[in-house]
Amino acid sequence: MRRIFLSALICISAGRALAVPQITVLDYNVSGNGVADWSTNSAQVKAIGREIQYLNPDIITFQEIPLTNTWQMANWVKVFMPGFYLATNSGTDGYIRSTIASRFPINRSTSWMSRSNLAYFGYNGSFTRDLFEAEIAVPGFSQPLHVFTTHLKSGSTTTDALRRAAEAAAISNFLVTVFLPGNAAPYFLTGDMNEDIARPTSAGYLPIQTLTSAPTGLRLTSPVNPVTGTNLTISIQTTLDARFDYIMPCGALFSNLVSSQVFRTDLLTNFSSNLFSNDDLTASDHLPVVMTFANPFNTPFRLLAFCRTNQTVWLKWESATNRVFSVETSGDLAQWTPLATNLFSTGTNFVFTTNQVSDPVKFFRIYRVP
Repeated sequence: MRRIFLSALICISAGRALAVPQITVLDYNVSGNGVADWSTNSAQVKAIGREIQYLNPDIITFQEIPLTNTWQMANWVKVFMPGFYLATNSGTDGYIRSTIASRFPINRSTSWMSRSNLAYFGYNGSFTRDLFEAEIAVPGFSQPLHVFTTHLKSGSTTTDALRRAAEAAAISNFLVTVFLPGNAAPYFLTGDMNEDIARPTSAGYLPIQTLTSAPTGLRLTSPVNPVTGTNLTISIQTTLDARFDYIMPCGALFSNLVSSQVFRTDLLTNFSSNLFSNDDLTASDHLPVVMTFANPFNTPFRLLAFCRTNQTVWLKWESATNRVFSVETSGDLAQWTPLATNLFSTGTNFVFTTNQVSDPVKFFRIYRVP
């Protein structure tokens, strides 16, 4: 005789205390080209550090770190980002490079297409710098987060525009033909693109449109300063009249976008004890861009079916690829005993069956491992 105990089942999405509910990303061109003093004692670096501590991001993508002073980034972490992980092995033009800092462990970091030939993409020359990637293990993400950043060629000449467009095409081609096939992990691209999609300097070449074309999966976002309502990011030190700095998330992150802004200290009305009005001016000619995403994997799941016949139990619940679950049992709701662990999901639903349930068991619960 089949007995169904729907009221005897507890289904919970466990592990939330350990999972990260959201992540905040900061993209910042810190104008280090030609800077001799990159130590944490310099006025410029202190201003950058105060902004970082005020914004408290989880992941930071930097552009224009001076090549000869890359070694000093470890001191930045100690002073301004204690406990953060750091990736610095990006490509360079011989003067500057990108780096990535993360509150969460960095599994690996890779420089793609560093100084590679762009002839295939319409420019007779090399990639100015590279596409830099860090694979980050975010707690509560069932798959690693892939963070890409780049710094496209600057300049307003036709040659500059062609090179910038070719670099954008090379990145897009990499995402479509190398990264995306067989990879469903969340990702985003940041950087100084040296191009304003609304005020283009290279009319007809459309590098931003190339990066955000449908095949790449990247979405165009338009963060604005909450006071001015504009998306301008350069130059706070001269004339603020263009947007060069972008955060472009994949669809999964885009649909979980919580907030975004172009950050300016000179327009703040409430200051912390360690932040000054002119810090944005002292720090860089670029303004930082900040974006917060909810954890796309930290969503509740539903029980779809439950059946028990004597010692046999059949459970079905909602899942996602690469999620891990455990099933626990209890006779009194006070003491819980593992029934099955390390149940690895490969699809949108998970079915669990066992014939090892003893008579005293009255309650079951499903635990989603962070």
